[in-house]
Amino acid sequence: MLNALKLSELLAKNVDPQLYPRMFVMSPNGTLMAYSTPVDIKDLRDQAALISMAWKEHEATFQAKHSKPSNQSEFEESSSILETLTIEFQHNNIIIRAIQPKLLLVLVGGVPPSRRTIFKVTTEAYGDPRYPPIDPLESDSAPPDQLPQGDSSAESSLPAGEDHNEGKKKAASIMSHMSQREKDIKVGVLHIQRKKLDALTAFIREDFDSKGFVMPDDSSFP
Repeated sequence: MLNALKLSELLAKNVDPQLYPRMFVMSPNGTLMAYSTPVDIKDLRDQAALISMAWKEHEATFQAKHSKPSNQSEFEESSSILETLTIEFQHNNIIIRAIQPKLLLVLVGGVPPSRRTIFKVTTEAYGDPRYPPIDPLESDSAPPDQLPQGDSSAESSLPAGEDHNEGKKKAASIMSHMSQREKDIKVGVLHIQRKKLDALTAFIREDFDSKGFVMPDDSSFP
């Protein structure tokens, strides 16, 4: 049986006023199971309902896109199941993770006030590359949102005409001398939020597995 009180206490201990002020656990159908406090319950229910719609929509699209023949292997079948949905807005990030098929962990994270207008949705199946990449050198896209920490990150720029690969080597050298906190800050706020979600997911899954708990379908609830 799900101990909602203890799960809520765990979430409340892991929130951060700026980085991830809200966390909650819900079913894919929008039923709230546990949540960090303090909270406006009406606002939370409204948010859970919107997340439920988004999850179902992208899950259906994802499964149709990755559909395979009926004789697919267990690995192929799991690789077509949505595990993580990341939604980036101008004013916040929402990361949704399937702890189990019928149980979702949601992290609502803050973003720097200087972020430009953005709306981006990223889906991941079990085994897909992590988003965002842990190594900033894995992506040649624009720099990620940085935390408002003036001198905590080491920025580097390429002089005119410098070889791109040489620039990457220099950036890698700089990264090797950073502390883990500095590396996290350089990768960006979404990375730090995802790191927290990954750690909580692993902890909750291990706890549920040790107790043999499997979330039933919503139809089991009154």
